[in-house]
Amino acid sequence: MITATRRAALLGALSVPTVAGFAAWRMRHGEVSRLVHDPALAAGRRFAAAAKAGGAPSRAVEGDRIRFAREVLEARPSLIAGVTRHADFLLIADAAREAGYAEAAVLDTRAGRCAGAECRPGWTALGRMSRAAGTEWPEALANYAIDPSRVTVRASTGSWFDGKDSGLVLGWVLARRA
Repeated sequence: MITATRRAALLGALSVPTVAGFAAWRMRHGEVSRLVHDPALAAGRRFAAAAKAGGAPSRAVEGDRIRFAREVLEARPSLIAGVTRHADFLLIADAAREAGYAEAAVLDTRAGRCAGAECRPGWTALGRMSRAAGTEWPEALANYAIDPSRVTVRASTGSWFDGKDSGLVLGWVLARRA
């Protein structure tokens, strides 16, 4: 069992402003984010509920994934965040790359953090923030995507992976290239 230490919670909370910088700047200048989720996943439904509570509804991933991604990308959001299975992430990220987006962070529920090179420089703090949030990582990710400059994280003493969803579940952020 992974436990959150006071130090980890503080690191996560202190690192959020650094992560928030660019996306927050874009959002202050009229740009928006888009949130998507897999409604078949408990983590996806929690992400969507947190997004709705924050005033930015999350769109359920359904139908043809490439068409779905292109519809989301039409608004040219500053970032796209989601909680989906790996296959859906791959298809959405591929369409987003063609539209000028890059994978900023991919949170692996098995590892409870950004694994390997899956958090780009400047985005590793998002991984620390979600890890500090413990089992509340979907809510923390949704709150970040809504407004990166106003994220707060409550330290959790529970495991990062709650075991409610089988298979690989990813939390992820795609950011528009400058």
